[in-house]
Amino acid sequence: MRTELFVGRALLGCCVLFNALSPANAQDFDATTNIVGRNANGIETPANQILTPAGTFVELPGVRPNALALSPDGKLLVTAGLTGELIVADPASGRLLQHVPLPPDNKTPTSSSVSPGVLDPSQKAQLSFTGLAFSPDGSRIYLANVNGDIKVLGVDGDHKVAPLFSIPLPPADAPGRAAEIPAGIAVSPDGKRIYVALNLSNRLAELEAETGRVLRVWDVGVAPFAVVLAGHKVFVSNWGGRRPELGSLTGPAGRGTLVRVDSRSIASEGSVSVIDLDGAEPPQEILTGLHACALALSPNRRWLVVANAGRDTLRVMDMRT
Repeated sequence: MRTELFVGRALLGCCVLFNALSPANAQDFDATTNIVGRNANGIETPANQILTPAGTFVELPGVRPNALALSPDGKLLVTAGLTGELIVADPASGRLLQHVPLPPDNKTPTSSSVSPGVLDPSQKAQLSFTGLAFSPDGSRIYLANVNGDIKVLGVDGDHKVAPLFSIPLPPADAPGRAAEIPAGIAVSPDGKRIYVALNLSNRLAELEAETGRVLRVWDVGVAPFAVVLAGHKVFVSNWGGRRPELGSLTGPAGRGTLVRVDSRSIASEGSVSVIDLDGAEPPQEILTGLHACALALSPNRRWLVVANAGRDTLRVMDMRT
């Protein structure tokens, strides 16, 4: 049995299929004027590292992928980055299958699919920090557009992907920017609800998948990133931890609100917000490590793992408690 691991490398604009990269230490190499990129020894990065990918290596020039999503049936692997398109690959071979333009910003949900030839692709749309997810039945793909909406693409019975429409998000109305910056996305098991981290306004939104209507909005921590659904609860990682309280030492969180900082004016915590969708329990905030980002739920739904980018650690949470 083969274990497959899909790794996105934003720095080089590529995807590595099946196995992770093996970076060498930068101090092992002298300074060089060689052009970065592919060479006889592997891939050389601007940080003077040599990467020797194991498995199938797929180059995506200019894309700098931010997220990956595997279809529920394992037939499609999709990614996106700096360009206004979704890239579709065969996860078994690494072969690129499609470059699909993202729906334009002014398209709204309709009762029928629209031919991709009719749509004018949005040249400004691109994947946010993260936020790429399939619906549970694999018929739709949701992408968080850094410009303030959710792009929706359809997948037909032949595994062909086509742009459908865009779902506008409520404005953030932050001090330095009006438009929201969506991040992580989770889809309910029945495919009827979408949960989106609103990174700039420090909220989580529940949307109706078919119409894009905003159903509910909750306050979470500062700069929410990833979203995971587990039963009747939603878990949201927060880059900046808890919202500041009166008397907290604070600093600006980009163009948004304030974040708790230490004496060096560096964000001092990360957290996970826990929201009970049934409303039986009040929202909770669990401290993790600095810059809490990616979340992963174990197949048996007993453990939730949080990656703390500012500490290079993983925090494992017991879902029972």
